[in-house]
Amino acid sequence: MNQMALLWAYQAEDMKADRLEREIRRSPLRQQMENDRTQHLEKQKQHKQIENQVNGLADRKDAIRDALQRAQEQLRGLHARYDAAPPSELESVQALIGEVRRCLDTINGYEKELRDIGARVRDLDQRASAIRNEAARLRSDFDKLRAMYDEQMPPKKAALEKQRAVVEQKRAEIPAELMERYLEVKRRIVPPLARLNGDQCSGCNTSLPSAVLHSVRNAGDALVECVSCGRIILRL
Repeated sequence: MNQMALLWAYQAEDMKADRLEREIRRSPLRQQMENDRTQHLEKQKQHKQIENQVNGLADRKDAIRDALQRAQEQLRGLHARYDAAPPSELESVQALIGEVRRCLDTINGYEKELRDIGARVRDLDQRASAIRNEAARLRSDFDKLRAMYDEQMPPKKAALEKQRAVVEQKRAEIPAELMERYLEVKRRIVPPLARLNGDQCSGCNTSLPSAVLHSVRNAGDALVECVSCGRIILRL
């Protein structure tokens, strides 16, 4: 058997191995597992984002409490100043009242922000709880699917390993440079080999120019690629 015939026989076994691998990879169970895993990772990401938001709100809450305490101390100081020396002039009274009002506005603003933060944290806690429950469901579904997958896959994986062994045995019969060319074309298009069918490439059914036909028919062990699809054309 010449090199081209060996290469053609190799491709047949190589394609069988690829089909078995695709069947395993595209198994509905595997796809559902991957979908559940992707969703589970997304839920973990969302939960982490909520944790960061809650931590940020907690830091803001601490800062507001400190500022609120200072404002309350300022208000007590104004009361103490009034008790110690009540202003006698209208202008002084109005100025003190203005300070008290500004201080009360500040305190009310801080208290409102604290209430808003509390409501926001409660909302985030509810969302985090829902996300944790959904993540737990996804994990449980994934584990069930994984058990089913592990039960179904061994025969298919064994068949794939057996076929790969056949591929490796065929590969040993082919010169390294020829195999490298095969793999190079396979990275671009599958299958990488096509037969000459009349004056057409059997891979893309394109009629080949006369110069290419001549090259294929007189190439011997040289490799000629289809000008349309790029497959290696074999005349067998």
